[in-house]
Amino acid sequence: MVKHLIKFRVPVSILFFACQFLWIRADGNLLNWQLLSFSAAFSFFILFSFWFVLLFDMINTKIQNKTFWLISMLVMPWLAPSVYLFQRKKLHSVKSLPAEKQ
Repeated sequence: MVKHLIKFRVPVSILFFACQFLWIRADGNLLNWQLLSFSAAFSFFILFSFWFVLLFDMINTKIQNKTFWLISMLVMPWLAPSVYLFQRKKLHSVKSLPAEKQ
C-alpha cells in the first residue's frame, strides 16, 4: 500500500488536501455523525486511512529522526503525511552510523 502511495505521491497529496478542504467546507464535526453529508464522511474516511497507513509505516520502518516524524504526525496531521511521502526515500536511504569503538 505504501509503495503505491509513494509511486503516486503527487496525486495522493492533492487528494489528501482536497479531502481536507471538503471536510472543512462541509463543517465536518465528529461529535454529530447524523448530520454529516456523504462527502464529509467520505473525506474523513480517506483522511483517516491515509494518515493511519503512513503512521503505521513510520512505526514499522527504520527511518532517520523517527521521533520527530511521529510527533509531527500528531501535532500537524494536516501537513506531515504529505511531507513524509516526499521525504521517505531520503529518510530510508540514510544509513545508520557505525557503532563507536570503545
